[in-house]
Amino acid sequence: MKPGIIPNNLFFAFLLAFGIGMVFFPLFIRWQQQRHLGQKIKKEGPNLHLHKENTPSMGGVVIFTALLVVFGVGKRYWLDNLLPIILLTGYTLLGLVDDWYKSYLEKPWGIKARYKFLFQIVLAGIILWLAMDWIPTQITIPFSHNVIPVSRPLFFWYGIFIIVATSNAFNIADGLDGLAGGSGILTFLFWGLLLLTLGKTQLSWLAFGVIGGLTAFLWFNIWPAGIFMGDSGSLGLGALIGFMALISGQSLLIIFSALVFFVDTLSVILQVFSFKILGRRLFLMSPIHHHFELKGIKETQITVRFWIIQAIGITVAWLGRVQ
Repeated sequence: MKPGIIPNNLFFAFLLAFGIGMVFFPLFIRWQQQRHLGQKIKKEGPNLHLHKENTPSMGGVVIFTALLVVFGVGKRYWLDNLLPIILLTGYTLLGLVDDWYKSYLEKPWGIKARYKFLFQIVLAGIILWLAMDWIPTQITIPFSHNVIPVSRPLFFWYGIFIIVATSNAFNIADGLDGLAGGSGILTFLFWGLLLLTLGKTQLSWLAFGVIGGLTAFLWFNIWPAGIFMGDSGSLGLGALIGFMALISGQSLLIIFSALVFFVDTLSVILQVFSFKILGRRLFLMSPIHHHFELKGIKETQITVRFWIIQAIGITVAWLGRVQ
């Protein structure tokens, strides 16, 4: 790819997914409102969120639908995009069942975490086993040309960790209006462009489709949100980021390109570690975006500042890539 040139078909993927989202999000929101369905708010969360009870959720369903259309239209990429689409479908269905528990059965915690975790590991393992011949089994050190070859068995488990971790990290960041959507757009923009420079246009096609779907979602999710993404969106999209990172051969760049997701997840780990070991909480609440809320910072301010952090993160990732 010549610098500064993005093929027109990628813009088409973006516009197609965006258009589908702009048509179906209002219909989906209205459908849930008429049936009095929506997100059940965890009582353990910030009191500031109680007014969001029964806000329509499962926005990931519309994003996924748009991506299926993008996949279907991109016939010449079918074979190359089949495995990531299966991965996305599996994680989306898992999230949809979880959302169903929360919205229809009114169980705010959804499926038990250990069952979700087990499903994620098994599906990621199957996809990686099938994709091993296409994925470079190596770890490239950012900001250098050092490439560490990794044995296939070791890389297999490393790959499962990356996919499961990014899936759950994306999910953790989905806690403020616009936060996961805006941050996700930036992250997929980075991977879409990087994969394009590496000659993997087929995955760039999917990435730009995701950007289109997320942009339409953000239109309705920006504060005050008309719909939430739900696990049906965050789990699948997070897993897709992990897959794209692995197939690029530069998976460590995910730390920078998904900086907000990484920081949010790290804050949860530190909070649990501090409480278990030291007997006190490190933050007022985790993930850390709730800590800032309880400090009195407006939700919209936190969201925009986290977008800025994510933009800085993908800039650093771009500088650290190996060309």
